Amino acid sequence: MKRLTLENITARHGLMTAVRDLSFDVPKGEVLCVVGANGAGKTTLMRTIAGAHQAAEGRVLVGGEDVTGLS
Repeated sequence: MKRLTLENITARHGLMTAVRDLSFDVPKGEVLCVVGANGAGKTTLMRTIAGAHQAAEGRVLVGGEDVTGLS
């Protein structure tokens, strides 16, 4: 069973796209590390997954349940 799934996530800051069309799965018992340069969108990605930043497109699923619109 997949614990976390991102499907085609796009997140923006105003007119700037910080995360574009990102998809991945994190199965139960696995760990994912996000690495990148400053300004690459790591914090925006984490805030989008947590619901603190609204996704412009795509879905966030936790345990198969869509939580994209939840705060």
